[in-house]
Amino acid sequence: MHSASISYLYLVTYLLHSYQVERVKQRIHPLVLGVILLLLGVGVVGYCIYLAYVAYETYKPVLPAARSLDEAITNTAYELLNLVLKLGFLGIMVWAGGLLLKHGAGMIVDIHRAEKGVEKCMEQSKRVSQ
Repeated sequence: MHSASISYLYLVTYLLHSYQVERVKQRIHPLVLGVILLLLGVGVVGYCIYLAYVAYETYKPVLPAARSLDEAITNTAYELLNLVLKLGFLGIMVWAGGLLLKHGAGMIVDIHRAEKGVEKCMEQSKRVSQ
């Protein structure tokens, strides 16, 4: 593909995505979207806790008997690398769940503040008009 056609493809994809996001924003009330994000975040973090517990309960290092120091170091490095990859995956999942929690709670708080702000303005206008 030429770079112009790739750029065009990215532009069309971006426009379709932004159109779909706007349609979703119009259909779903922000409070509902905030609650959905919050629940998804709690679910992802809870699932990560479950995965970490299962990995902890079932972890049995496989260190075969080595004939030389080189083999012992290689086997140990393999086990450590395997453990680091599992921890990295769990870390990324918890980070993603935290982002969902943050944005879901932020949407709910912003909506609550906006509603309180509107109510306060209405109360003040009623006091002034009386």
